[in-house]
Amino acid sequence: MKVCFIDVTHWHAPLYLPTLQQTVGVAALSARNPQTGRGVAASLGARFYVDWRDMLQKEHPDFVFALGRHCDMAETARYLIEAGIPFAMEKPMGVNLQQVVELAELAAQKRAFVAVPFSIRMSPWVHKIHELEGPAADFSYATFRFHAGPARRYYDNDNVWNLKRDTAGGGCLINVGIHFPDLYLHLTGKQPKSVYAHTRNQVWGEEVEDFALVTMEMQDGALCMIECAYVPAVIPRAPSIEFSLHSKRYHFRSLGRDNTLWVDRQGQHHDLAGPQGNSALYPAFVVDTINALQSGRAPIAGIEDNLAALRIVDAAYRSAALGKAVQLSA
Repeated sequence: MKVCFIDVTHWHAPLYLPTLQQTVGVAALSARNPQTGRGVAASLGARFYVDWRDMLQKEHPDFVFALGRHCDMAETARYLIEAGIPFAMEKPMGVNLQQVVELAELAAQKRAFVAVPFSIRMSPWVHKIHELEGPAADFSYATFRFHAGPARRYYDNDNVWNLKRDTAGGGCLINVGIHFPDLYLHLTGKQPKSVYAHTRNQVWGEEVEDFALVTMEMQDGALCMIECAYVPAVIPRAPSIEFSLHSKRYHFRSLGRDNTLWVDRQGQHHDLAGPQGNSALYPAFVVDTINALQSGRAPIAGIEDNLAALRIVDAAYRSAALGKAVQLSA
């Protein structure tokens, strides 16, 4: 299998590359920053291209891992879908909802293989919830929190575009908060009814929000609250993800960095070790995505899942701008 990689300048690239190199290898790669691209290519023994289109036309890859700026993603995805090249692409796949609606329609028409790294789905605690609750957990209320580190890290890793509205489409909500609408819908299968949100940029003063608080109400009255921020994590040297999920049978909650506690109705406590966040699970996502393509099954998450989560994010931004809840169609 020949694999190409688009934009190793993206801060997530190091989460993919070691596993790719150990499994199928990287034949060629591109980068927004040529100096970075040449260095990574030399370390992997891969060919470097300044232009990803030139790379795809000359390399004829079997699969592509596509990163890049949010403002470039829709164009890249459309090219890959129309060329019939299976690929994985980082969320959100565009800077606004309409771009991704159009991509999802095109992908469905072409029956394209598109994987999205909602890697938290692969966490041991998510598997445990499925084991105990079944495919549709009946959570009455749920809370998620993601403290993703300070905004200055995007200056440090050459991704300042992620703090600009035109190139990123938004701040912490569209970048990291989007994981949790996806995860909640994945765990429960519930239908959202309304979204109410607040956003602020008072910590760093960048164009995009560095704090967002979102409340989703579901059609059955269940509530899900999501908080995300560009602030230093409580746990040193790692983004901090926390959750508390309540069903009629169990209470699940995070404990520190690598543990989950669940309590049953008899008050019995159970512990589960394993990572809670997304970063540690990228190697598993890479392996699963390649296996899915080779075996002909669907990826762990696809473009329709990305679209469903982005609908919530879009509604949240509209709610924050209007100062009131936004109703969603059933």
